[in-house]
Amino acid sequence: MNNQTTLKCSRRGSLRALGALTSALLGATVLTGATGDAIAHERVHPVFPTPSQDVTVSLETEFGSPLETFAHGGSMFVAGATGQRYNIRVTNNSGERVEAVVTVDGRDVVSGELGNFRKQRGYVIAPFGSVLIEGYRQSLSHVAAFRFSDISGSYSARRGTPQHVGVVGVAVFQEKTQRQPRPRPRPIAPRPYYEPYDAAGEAQTKSRGSARPSSPSATEAAPSSDAAISGGFAPPTNNIGTEYGESRFSSVREVEFKRRRSKRPDAILTLYYDTRDGLRSRGVPVDPPPFHHHHFTPDPEPFPISDRRFAPPPPPR
Repeated sequence: MNNQTTLKCSRRGSLRALGALTSALLGATVLTGATGDAIAHERVHPVFPTPSQDVTVSLETEFGSPLETFAHGGSMFVAGATGQRYNIRVTNNSGERVEAVVTVDGRDVVSGELGNFRKQRGYVIAPFGSVLIEGYRQSLSHVAAFRFSDISGSYSARRGTPQHVGVVGVAVFQEKTQRQPRPRPRPIAPRPYYEPYDAAGEAQTKSRGSARPSSPSATEAAPSSDAAISGGFAPPTNNIGTEYGESRFSSVREVEFKRRRSKRPDAILTLYYDTRDGLRSRGVPVDPPPFHHHHFTPDPEPFPISDRRFAPPPPPR
């Protein structure tokens, strides 16, 4: 086994030794980005493809058991408790490498800045593999553990953005390969079929388009500071957040990864979390349905006696 892991800088193309890996590691995952890419160690194990979703995300205890997860209203919710440490597992069920840009409470787990999947780098996951993210990255060798805390003690609140507490997000990017993409078929009509083709109709379409309010530009929408984001929002309704916990060893190395589409992810996965009481107050079915005792009543029989083959004679007079 190679006891050295390397760091590859895409700008200079140089290799640097990062240090010895422990013998317990079976492999390394990669943490990648738009400029240079980095990765955290992963636990390699067989993963069976899930046809419905190429990438999945789950929260685990520090011992590897999944946290209680509930489906409600088309979203997924996880129950946590104050002081509990947890990890994030992102699983790649596809046959190609993917990059996963991960945020906790609106904060990127690599940079600690507000989540921005266009500029921030993520974890590269091998085909049919998974990566275990154990905390906010402090360096290429250590992370600050994820641990549930009260809102005021959460990392996001202490950075000035308490309104984002209570959510884990994953933006998934596919890798650009050397294969030439199949050209998209060109439509016969010069405009989409749902637009009118006469001159008057075209003018109406343009007038409708001009009447729509224009979306703010990226510079207008982007806040100037964290404090600017926190202002003007209602207080958070979550009972718990995620703190910047104790430092833990988590080895990573940088690799190259070129996104197929640099600014638009192929999928965005979301997990909401709170205490059981907090989830219960939102209507999430965290409690098992009540068990009702019923007295057994046999169903009526259409043919109570069916062992006679012929009609018996009537009783005597």
